Amino acid sequence: MIIKNAKIYGDSLQDIEIKEGKITNIGSNLQGEEILDAKGMTLLPSFVDLCVSLKNDKFSLANLELLENECLKGGISSIVLRDCMDFDEESFALFLQNLAQRKMQIFSSVRVKDTNGKLKNLATLLNKGACALELDSSLDANTLKVSSQYAFMKDSPIFVRCYDKDFDDNGVMNDCEMSFELGLIGMSKIAETSQIAKMKELAKFYKNKVIFDLLSLKDSLVLLDEKDLKLVSIHHLIKDDSACEDFNTAAKLMPPLRSKEDVLALREALKEGKISFLTSLHSAKSISLKDLAFDEAAFGIHSVCEFISLCYTFLIKEGFLNWQELCQFTSKNPSEFLGLNSGVIEVGKEANLVLFDENEEIFAPKSFLYSEDKLFGKIKMHIIKGKNILENKLYLNS
Repeated sequence: MIIKNAKIYGDSLQDIEIKEGKITNIGSNLQGEEILDAKGMTLLPSFVDLCVSLKNDKFSLANLELLENECLKGGISSIVLRDCMDFDEESFALFLQNLAQRKMQIFSSVRVKDTNGKLKNLATLLNKGACALELDSSLDANTLKVSSQYAFMKDSPIFVRCYDKDFDDNGVMNDCEMSFELGLIGMSKIAETSQIAKMKELAKFYKNKVIFDLLSLKDSLVLLDEKDLKLVSIHHLIKDDSACEDFNTAAKLMPPLRSKEDVLALREALKEGKISFLTSLHSAKSISLKDLAFDEAAFGIHSVCEFISLCYTFLIKEGFLNWQELCQFTSKNPSEFLGLNSGVIEVGKEANLVLFDENEEIFAPKSFLYSEDKLFGKIKMHIIKGKNILENKLYLNS
């Protein structure tokens, strides 16, 4: 396949040759039997998302199928699926076999404890193919110690969620003026920042590869070094806690949307390369779980389909970043983290590519966090290992 007339990273016009699932040539006037005309479109590496959850945090084959289809339509070729399954060792092995048959690459991380509070058989789960552990900073010291030791022994990374709910009385949004006006219990900054220092020291002591998961505060970044791996959601670079006005449950996320000052600080950190990965924080909930009083509504957002459009609308179109800079956080860095031969548009890399029309406006549903915003950019084709996995065709000749 030859892709012609596309703007690589929204910039240079060059042709791309793809053979046997890999990029084999990048140049001008390339010829071949199968020509794909991408005139006017931007060519990007597929996104890779390290924090994606099943609908309603419930495992079923239907939910897994739904998630895969939405990721593929959203231009995402690989994900880390967060743990909601509580599988035993044999069931987990069967689950991984199912994942291996999918069109996209789905990696599975595992929580260190099951829903009954019992420590899982971490060594066996890691041996069978879990890509990482998930560790809550508020767990007891022995669990933190044992989990860290297993991670070191098995050379496994750890997604560390830095949050201690005991600082908050079932808070539902950021502790701020808006929460006071709405009469809602706030979630204090100290519940996150106090855990950062603890987990940083723990990682240093046990020599773990830690990803500080879903950071939301300016002060959290201050406590970490540039070399520390940090995962931040796209929503915390766009929206602040004022989005919760009028008890808008679409803005009820975990971690909560923070202050304007925090948003600006996170954006600047991204621009300076101090953030490692961006995520869609896809954690879809049924309308029956969202269309409730704010206190009772579920945390979560459906955003995997709109991830690239959100990045374009609020970061690229505004001139804050260019595509090549952005794709460091959405494609290159997460691909390297997962050990994938993809994430950049280079000869020798897997041809996991997205053709994106920057000019097309998309319309968000009323229940979406961005329903009042104009979103731009639509995925016209998603290529995985050289094959178009969407139904649309743009061929000149074949």
